[in-house]
Amino acid sequence: MLYGERIRVGLVGIPSSGKTTIFNLLCKASAEVSEYPFTTKSKNQGIMQMYEPRVEVLSKILKSNEVKYPAVEIVDVAGLIKGAHKGEGLGNEFLSYIRPLDIVCYVLRHIESVPHIDGKDDIKRDFDILRYEISMSDLEIISRREEKLKKLSSVGQKEARETLKILEKIKEQIENFAQNAKFKVEWESEDERAKGEKEISSLNLISAKPFFVIINTDISTSRWDELKNSLKGKIEDEKIIVCDALSEMEIDEKEVRNYGITPLRELITNTIKKIGNVVIFFTGFEGKEMRSWIVQKGTTVFEAAGMIHSDMQKGFISAEVAKYEEYKKFTSDKEAYQNGVFIKVGKDYIIEDGDIIRIKFKV
Repeated sequence: MLYGERIRVGLVGIPSSGKTTIFNLLCKASAEVSEYPFTTKSKNQGIMQMYEPRVEVLSKILKSNEVKYPAVEIVDVAGLIKGAHKGEGLGNEFLSYIRPLDIVCYVLRHIESVPHIDGKDDIKRDFDILRYEISMSDLEIISRREEKLKKLSSVGQKEARETLKILEKIKEQIENFAQNAKFKVEWESEDERAKGEKEISSLNLISAKPFFVIINTDISTSRWDELKNSLKGKIEDEKIIVCDALSEMEIDEKEVRNYGITPLRELITNTIKKIGNVVIFFTGFEGKEMRSWIVQKGTTVFEAAGMIHSDMQKGFISAEVAKYEEYKKFTSDKEAYQNGVFIKVGKDYIIEDGDIIRIKFKV
């Protein structure tokens, strides 16, 4: 999967979990927040600039006249409550905004200053509710797909019968996600894998998307590990972020670091890189615009060329690549060239994190 200049993340949580506060913090926005549930009645959409200190280093060497950081498009929707898939609350109708996105962020809470909709904070219970509601919604989509395929299968269409078997495997994993926060289909062949992944993609199943968790809290940082432990055994530590979004809203990132806390924006950037399996590369010439690009690991320079512009891929000749760690040692682009930092590669070159890439092509 190619991404481009931004990757898309959806915030999903129960009412009053602090989703919109997190949205405002990350996107420097001012969407309405309240201690009362169901304040968010439509989606909030904004852009978070990823934490990427390499951009500043490279732009100085390149003397760039314009700089574009890698970005995260964030969508915040109404909170989900128990029974949402049956029409309870507002959240289920807004899941359609989450389906096209790349990664899901489940926002959980342990907030002593704001009442919980169910009376008491329980991180594990809330996470179970969110996964259950999303799984039920996904199963409804699968059911509609099955109805169409069964009609085709009844008139002898072999491909429809094969797809129905694939959907059974996918349904098992949706249920596994609801129970265990895991989604991994065991395919019998590469052909079945290709067809199965195509189904998952076309149906936009939320259960199948990479995810991470933010636990939003107002308790002392000395107790944050306790909050992480509430999900121990359910998901990996690297998928869990703990933050105090409201307090972080009131100070800048430098002050956050002074308290010995890593800013939420940096934590999210690092988590997205890991769970999204992505790398970031850069393009630009001296005195010109410098851009950052996000692609999945394993992407070739030829595939990336098509993502940047179709003409680049059609007329692809070769590319020049410099490694960030080598390139940053020089004070100018010319000096880096003179010292042989750029190497020529063909279209099968696999992009690595931090590459500076220049594509040669003929229109």
